[in-house]
Amino acid sequence: MQTSAIEAQPNLKSAHTCKIGKVFAERRKLLSLSESQVASEIFVNVNYIKGIEHGDYSIFPARVFALQYFKKYANFLDLKLDFFDIYNSEQDL
Repeated sequence: MQTSAIEAQPNLKSAHTCKIGKVFAERRKLLSLSESQVASEIFVNVNYIKGIEHGDYSIFPARVFALQYFKKYANFLDLKLDFFDIYNSEQDL
């Protein structure tokens, strides 16, 4: 009988990332845009838009993707937000 190790997915969501995501969602709604419209405008997968707005970065294949899409979305909405690096905060625990 062969067993395989199950690797736990790191938790890439926090109260802080959820608060930041809410800022994105509120600005998008203020501009009367849907998640799909934003995704089409900035050429980003709609699931990445949803991930940012829900503060859940586990959708991204790597930190660099989360960082770049966060910046791209923030620029599109004209938000001056710093990326909360949940990837590094997980390592510090």
